Amino acid sequence: MSGTSDFAHPVLVQPPTSQFLKLPEGVTHAEEGRDFGVTYPAGFVAAGVAAGIKASGRRDLGIVAVEPAYHSSAVGAAVFTRNSFAAAPVVVSRGDTAIGKLTAVLMNSGNANACTGPEGLAVARATRAECARRLGLGADRVAIASTGIIGVPLDQSAVVAGIAAAADRMDRVGGIAFADSIITTDRFPKSVALDVRTDGGVVRLGACAKGAGMIAPGMATMLCVVTTDALIPPKLARTMLDREVGHSFNLISVDGQMSTNDCVFFMANGASGVELSAEAPRRLGLALRYAMLRLALMMVADGEGATKVVHLVVDGAPDEQAARVACRAVADSTLVKTAMYGGDPNWGRILSAVGAALPGRTFPETALRFGDIALVESGVPVDPGAQGRARLQEIMSGGEIEIGLHLGHGDGKDEVFFSDLGHEYVTINAEYHT
Repeated sequence: MSGTSDFAHPVLVQPPTSQFLKLPEGVTHAEEGRDFGVTYPAGFVAAGVAAGIKASGRRDLGIVAVEPAYHSSAVGAAVFTRNSFAAAPVVVSRGDTAIGKLTAVLMNSGNANACTGPEGLAVARATRAECARRLGLGADRVAIASTGIIGVPLDQSAVVAGIAAAADRMDRVGGIAFADSIITTDRFPKSVALDVRTDGGVVRLGACAKGAGMIAPGMATMLCVVTTDALIPPKLARTMLDREVGHSFNLISVDGQMSTNDCVFFMANGASGVELSAEAPRRLGLALRYAMLRLALMMVADGEGATKVVHLVVDGAPDEQAARVACRAVADSTLVKTAMYGGDPNWGRILSAVGAALPGRTFPETALRFGDIALVESGVPVDPGAQGRARLQEIMSGGEIEIGLHLGHGDGKDEVFFSDLGHEYVTINAEYHT
């Protein structure tokens, strides 16, 4: 994972040591030092530059694109935020782009171009057209995305100058700079690079994302680009992305806040020349799931001051919807999240959050465990004993906590990954606009 932070959570290290991640059969991480993220697959180029959008002078604009030799075989798919105040770039990408033939993505950080009215839409369309012109593409083959402050006009001239600079620097290792150019409050860039073995040969998959705050299940609350040099039809790309978003980005929460700018883009170019056999789409889909789940867990681990990733599985709920409601209630409870930050196994806060979210019912068969330590059985507390309490302290002090809640009231099941909540989150968000 490329990045500059010394933050060493298990989901970050190469290869990851997280208990929540397991490589699918036939999938391996790129050789260390070759994780270029979105430019790891053949036939992709990218760049990231400082266009002057951020006052800090850091990189704030990036482009990733299919190389010209593979424009004719490029296909794409995308998933967008469900927020009713969707930002101008989301409106343009969702409504004006031929996503099935997606060939390039332009992203900027430092300004969300959200809630900026007709002028914001005009800037989004004009900058997308300029990026397309620089790359020799039709505007409908370029998607655009932004992240940053809401309600502030985006400087079109700065973006246009940044596009010119980025277009001149596009290269095969540019995925590193691209990943850096899209971050805001992130402590580190987030990228993944995988080799996927198929009967026809090896195809590559690369991905990068940004996100640390305003993260909640409900599509994918952040920006993400995934690339592959596999040759796949648009319908398969759409099916894969829609399915695997549900197994990754839709399972996370940092603060329960869905952003106005969320986008996930998936591009394939066929540059590997590998003819996919019958088993290959399934393996590629599992690789995509792994890549996006790892990125999602990186976001939770980043979490604007987070120190832990918590995985909650709720089963035995009356139905799937009830399980989902229970999961989100716990994941977004400030009382639960602060307890996790303090290493306090305060299980009463969990049951209280679930009971409030599912009112008017009784769950006498409830069981709750932290890791391998049972704390509640048949609705009553369990004394884990001295050895169990020592084990519980060990679990709570780690970077990853597994919690299982059984409601004993049906077959409904769901899961969520969420972060703890500490002092730094308040500091970052209290000072973000100013």
